[in-house]
Order: sequence, then structure tokens, then C-alpha cells
Amino acid sequence: MPPRVDGHIFDVPPYIAAAAGSNQPLRESIGFFGRFLRNPTQIGAVLPSSRYLSRALVGRLDLAPGQAVVEFGPGTGPATAVLHELLPKGVHYLGIELDEGFHGLLTRRFPTLQFVNGSAADLRAILADRGLPAPSRIVSGLPFASLPPKAHDDIVSAVVWALRQTGGEFRTFQYVHAYGMRTARRFRAMMQERFAGFERIGPTIRNVPPAFVLRYWDAK
Repeated sequence: MPPRVDGHIFDVPPYIAAAAGSNQPLRESIGFFGRFLRNPTQIGAVLPSSRYLSRALVGRLDLAPGQAVVEFGPGTGPATAVLHELLPKGVHYLGIELDEGFHGLLTRRFPTLQFVNGSAADLRAILADRGLPAPSRIVSGLPFASLPPKAHDDIVSAVVWALRQTGGEFRTFQYVHAYGMRTARRFRAMMQERFAGFERIGPTIRNVPPAFVLRYWDAK
């Protein structure tokens, strides 16, 4: 029987079923798809990131005990699972997730990690409230191509504030099909102004849809 989303029956597109079979549970993918249907600008994707994109996004974690990693928009946790696997002993992790349903899922799926239901723009206040240091690595799953300019401004300012203190790096991704969108170009132009270092990785083809990983360091 086709799955239900908020009481409505949907036929799952073939590419969703195929991706779910290879990379994540079907129920998780259907739940993600349902949240996309309800709020496409906040979720920004029809599927969780594949393990291939998640590994490219996380990269290597050459961090020392006492340092911190922050993840913006963990969603259902594909990149969180990679971070959990690679997180060095003594390194703090904090996930900031705006969607209440995803936040609840994350706390159940990763009971040893810290999550907060809130906005990435409030990074400074959230860290102070949790007694955590500024992060040396920020990994983001936020759909910047779908976010309004005010959200870009507030989140980038929070990222720059944190990484100026630690000399760390910021990683996010943009889908290939959205790379040329005005909002995506605006985000990259803003980041170019605020960071001296930039690298584009990919695209990761084994993701639905394919995506570039964007890496920034040396906050100005």
C-alpha cells in the first residue's frame, strides 16, 4: 500500500524508493519526503543526503579533545551518523535542528549526542546556554538556496563569529541543479567576502540530486 503523509496517500516516486533501498530506511525517506511536501523552503530536499555526500561533507576530523563540532540542520541524521562514527574522543558535538519532528528523531537515534531545537542564527546564545566552546568545525545541511536573504545574513554572521575565534572551517553543500540560482549565488558571494579560503568538492553523483560540497576557512 502507498505510504500516508498527514493522512494523505502518496505514491513514492521510483527514485525515492531506489535511494531508500540503497542508503537509508524507506520509512525514514518517506518521512523526509512528507516534511518536504509540508514545508519545501525549510527542508529544501526530497531525500536525506546519501552516505556518499555525507562523507564528502564531513571530511576528516582532525580535532583535539575539548574542541567542538556543530551541525546545522541535521535532518534525519545522515551526516550526523558519519560525525558520530569519526568524532575523536573528547570532542564535543552539538546539532541545531529547527524542525521539531527531526529534533525528536535525532535525540532518539543518537542518545549520546547533544541536540537543540532552534535556529542556527542563534549559535552564539545556544553555545553559551550549553557551556560549549566556539566550534572548530561547522557542518551544514541547511538549504541556503531556499532561504531568504535575512537568514543568509544572520547565519553567516554567526558562522564568522565562531570561526574567527577558532580558525576552523565551515562545510555545506549545494545541489548541482540549484547552483546557479540567485539565492545560491548570493550565498557564495557573501561567503567569499567573509572567508579567505574556499574549495568546491565534487559533484557527488551518487546522491539524489547530485551536489557540490563547499568548504570555507580563514574567516575574515
